[in-house]
Amino acid sequence: MAQIIWLLTLLCLPTSIAWAQDDDPGLISRALDELPLDRTLEWLEEQRDDMSRRVTNMGRSVDDWLAGDIESADINQSYLRLRFNQRIGRHDAYFSNARISGRLDLPRASERWKLIFESENREQNSLRDQRLSNINSSEFTGGFSYEHPERNGWRFNHDVGVRGRIPLDVFYRLRTRYGVDINEDWYVGLNNRIFYYHNDGWGQDTRLFFTRRITEDWNFRIESEVNYEHKYRLTEFAQSFSLHQQLAERESMIYEIGLLGQNRPESEVDSYYAQMLYRKAIYEDWLVMEVVPQLLFEYRYDWEPDPRVQLNLEVYFFEFGNAVND
Repeated sequence: MAQIIWLLTLLCLPTSIAWAQDDDPGLISRALDELPLDRTLEWLEEQRDDMSRRVTNMGRSVDDWLAGDIESADINQSYLRLRFNQRIGRHDAYFSNARISGRLDLPRASERWKLIFESENREQNSLRDQRLSNINSSEFTGGFSYEHPERNGWRFNHDVGVRGRIPLDVFYRLRTRYGVDINEDWYVGLNNRIFYYHNDGWGQDTRLFFTRRITEDWNFRIESEVNYEHKYRLTEFAQSFSLHQQLAERESMIYEIGLLGQNRPESEVDSYYAQMLYRKAIYEDWLVMEVVPQLLFEYRYDWEPDPRVQLNLEVYFFEFGNAVND
């Protein structure tokens, strides 16, 4: 835990320097001259590599134990992701949060089973928070995920586990994904989640999207989503239009406009938004930055413009391939 705290402190330091650059252009130069950046980055990478080995070794150990076999040299795709979020806005002056998620790979115990754990999941956030990339505090959940082999474009996952609250909340989740090329230009995809929590009941989330390739680096996307929570008889809906630009191998930009609504207290659209999401792997393939400027118009604030900006930093711990887009 101490290593993670030090990691977050170092990750926030360059951001603080960047905010000060506009006030004094020479400040950042003097600060960089005074900081031992080479040694800092070297130490940071050592801590990250050490944590990655621990995560991979844990995955191998659990896999060996469940398989009842001797230690294997096979590649283990276990990973851990630490995500840190800061948000500044007109109505929500400042908000900061962090979350952790990951997966322990069990290739020898079963090719299809994964051990999952997370401090946040989509069912515990409103559709509004999901669309606007808001990170909210929630209970820790853990369990197993089973993935069926893909068949005719269809993929199915079964998740079962518990949510860490008193009393413990057992859950089951069925995830369905489908995608197919309509023609040379258009692609259609469908994602559906049906979930049940022993204490909170069941719900469903359905997302339908169409993607059109404009050029090699540009894509246009139309997306509709509906979320239902039976306990509150609440239905939320969203509609968005976006342009996706691939700037480099690990650098992208999304330009998006959309609307949000719900059926309670009455069925209506209660929010409009526009946002840009810039994402870049700023150090190798395990340190990722997102900058998200947003403009919201919401009914609860009499449709007054609400400018906001979010900064997200992600640290990936793994010893296999590229997990930045996992």
